[in-house]
Amino acid sequence: MSREEIPQKFGRYQIIELLGRGSMGVVYKAKDPVIGRLVAIKSIPETIGLETGKKQEYIKRLLQEAKAAGRLQHPNIVTIYDVGESEQGPFIAMEYLNGVTLKEVLASGKKLSMPQLVELVRQVGEGLDYAHSQGVIHRDIKPANLMIVENNLVKIMDLGIARLPYSDLTREGRLVGSPSYMSPEQLQGEELDGRSDLFSLGVVIYQCATGKKPFLGQSIQEICWRIIHDQYSIPSKIDPSLSQEFDYVIAKALAKNPDQRFQTAKEMFEAMRRLLSEKEREREAGRKPASQKTAEISSPAQAQSQKYSSGYEESGSYSSSSESEIDDIFRDLTLVHRSLRLSPEKTTRIWEIALVVMAGLILAGILVWFFLFRG
Repeated sequence: MSREEIPQKFGRYQIIELLGRGSMGVVYKAKDPVIGRLVAIKSIPETIGLETGKKQEYIKRLLQEAKAAGRLQHPNIVTIYDVGESEQGPFIAMEYLNGVTLKEVLASGKKLSMPQLVELVRQVGEGLDYAHSQGVIHRDIKPANLMIVENNLVKIMDLGIARLPYSDLTREGRLVGSPSYMSPEQLQGEELDGRSDLFSLGVVIYQCATGKKPFLGQSIQEICWRIIHDQYSIPSKIDPSLSQEFDYVIAKALAKNPDQRFQTAKEMFEAMRRLLSEKEREREAGRKPASQKTAEISSPAQAQSQKYSSGYEESGSYSSSSESEIDDIFRDLTLVHRSLRLSPEKTTRIWEIALVVMAGLILAGILVWFFLFRG
C-alpha cells in the first residue's frame, strides 16, 4: 500500500503508519492529539460485503460489542479506548502494543517448551476467565490474536469484534476466514459460552507444542467437518518428547462435548502446571518418563476420568510455583524475530541503500582501473 492510500485520520486520531491487514479490517498506528497517546486503530471497512440496509445494524452491534469489551480492565486483555465512525467506516481505537504475535513466533519455526506453554495458558487463561466472568466471550482465540510484549506479558486482542453479525463464518452466504481454531458448537451455530474459547485455546496449545494444527483439510468445509466429527493425531505420536499425560490434557481440552472439557481456564492451567511439576520431579530424580508408567491404563478416556475426576488443585492465585524459573520465558522466542521484522518501506529502503553502495564500489573500481592502467 502506498502512503497516498493510507487515510490521514480516523475521527480525531492522526494516522502514522499501516500495521497490518486481517479478514476483519485494517490496523493502523495512530496518535490521539488530545492527550498525545499512541493508539492502534482497527478499521472495520464498509466494503466487507454487507448490503446497504444492514449497515446501520452492523454499526449498532459494533458499538454495543465494543462498549462491552471496553469495560474490561485486565493486564492480559488489550484495552479499548474508543469506538466511532469516519468517512472510511466504523473503527475501534485501542491500546497500542509493541510486540510480536504468537502467529509470527510459530511462523518462524519455533515450538514452545512445556514451561512456556504453562506460562502461556496461565496468562491467556487469566484474561479469558476474567472476560467470561463479565459475560464476554472472545470467539476468535488464535495465535494471531495473542501478542507477546515486553516483560513477557501476553495480551489477548480483538475482544468485542468476533461477535459482530456475519463475522463468525459467513458473510453474505460465503465462508470467510479460517475456522481451524473454532469449537464444534461455534461451527454449528449453537449458543456459546466460555468453554468454546477454551477449545480454541486447546488448539493453540496443540499447535505450539507440535508445530501442527490438530484439524487439517484441503478446504474450509473439510476442516469444519473434521473439527465436528473427526479426531486428531495424538501429540506424542507427532513429537515423542511429549508425554501421554500431555495427550490426556489435550484430549480434555479438545473434547467435542463442552461438558467433557475443562470448565474454566484456571482448571486447564492447573492441569498443565501439574504436568510441568511432574516433569521437573522426574528430571531431578532421574526416573523414567511418566508416559512409560501409564501403559497399564486401558484408554485415554479412562485415564482422563481417573486423572480429572477430582477437579483441579485449589489455590488462591494463578501464579505458578516455579515463577522464577520461567522469568523472561518468551524473550529468546521473540527478540531475534522482532529485530528482523521489517515493514515493506524499511525493506525497500535497505535495498535502495545496498544498490547505491554497490554502484559506488563499481564506480570506484572503474576509476582505479583507469588511473592504474591508462596512466
